[in-house]
Amino acid sequence: MVLQWSLFFMYICIKVTPTEASSWTAAVPSSVKGLLGSCVVIPCSYNYPEPQKSPQTFTGIWYNNDNQVICHSDASQTPAQFWSRTKLLGDLSKKNCSLMIDKLTRRDEGTFHFRIIMEAYTVFSYSKNKISVSVIDEPNPTDFSVQEEVKEGQTVSASCSVFHSCPTYPPSFHWSHSGEQHDQTQKLQNGQWNATSTLTFRSNRSDHNKPLQCSVTYHGGKQRVTSKTLKVKYAPVNVKVEYQSVNEGETAHLKCSSDANPVSSYEWHNESGTLLNKGQTYTMSNVSRHSIESVYCTAVNEEGQDRSSTMKLNVLYPPDIRTSSKCFSEDDVVKCECIVESRPPSMVHFVLGDRVLQSTSIEKVGSVTTGTLQTYFGSFKFVHCLANNTLGNANLTLLLPANAGGAQGRRQHQTWAP
Repeated sequence: MVLQWSLFFMYICIKVTPTEASSWTAAVPSSVKGLLGSCVVIPCSYNYPEPQKSPQTFTGIWYNNDNQVICHSDASQTPAQFWSRTKLLGDLSKKNCSLMIDKLTRRDEGTFHFRIIMEAYTVFSYSKNKISVSVIDEPNPTDFSVQEEVKEGQTVSASCSVFHSCPTYPPSFHWSHSGEQHDQTQKLQNGQWNATSTLTFRSNRSDHNKPLQCSVTYHGGKQRVTSKTLKVKYAPVNVKVEYQSVNEGETAHLKCSSDANPVSSYEWHNESGTLLNKGQTYTMSNVSRHSIESVYCTAVNEEGQDRSSTMKLNVLYPPDIRTSSKCFSEDDVVKCECIVESRPPSMVHFVLGDRVLQSTSIEKVGSVTTGTLQTYFGSFKFVHCLANNTLGNANLTLLLPANAGGAQGRRQHQTWAP
């Protein structure tokens, strides 16, 4: 009987007692930082002396510095205030005791340690392998890199990288520019992870002087936005001549403008290509409607060049009644034509005796306005043509055909006779 109890005692000692105390080890970082409202993952692996018979059931428990249970592998054993926020992530049978604490609060700061219960073997607390958890209010700074000065059409590669401690719910990235985006996460040491997003796109002049933004959103809702301004070099576009209409005899000031980076230099040419001037402005003195020439400007920078359309200066002048204006008879109908050249166009009317008559019809072609009068002229020998615009007025006396009143009278009599 004594021998049976001795054998039983030896069996228990071999099954339960660890062979070497030093074999009870746990690998955890000494400290980790977690973002307020987000989560923190404590990487953990443990070791123990291998018994003759491998344990089949494992129970893992995490305690805080008050020796209060914060996570139990049997969720029903986890206190209510931690039940929905803590979770064992690893497989205990594979010696993985990693812990996640979600929705971090200030009350979660402190030290923690792990305890393992192996059924029919033993219980061990890794109280010498404690980890300190601290909570930070704001996300870690973002590492944002991009080549800020590029040429139009060049491929731009930008990267946005952040450190975090919540690999279960890694940060999400959003870029202000469209392109090909690749996101990846890398495990570092001491419970830290690195999340990186890379954006690739082809630069365009519309990107010049615009911020390229990288927005990082962390689990729990906190956000950090970082930006850098792109400088895109491109050849001149939208080259045009700017000027205001000028009165005849005055001086005209023309200006060439363009959209370019770097800023353009300018040249002025006439319609045949002769160089007139270098510089952004061009001055034309004592302008005349008769001698004004068509010009264009060219914008040049290190990326290329472009030219404006050819333009002709809009010279303003008062009415000039052409001497070809006249009165004539056509099929017994007397008509008077007053041909006026002016810019802006003129109002044309006629004076017969003491009566002011509006033109029967008006025709405008470019700077020429032709007013036509068809009426009963009676015994008058002359009719006066009057023209005026905002710059002045002019008049010319037109001789009526002989017997103009008789011809017109006969025409009207024939028309209205019963």
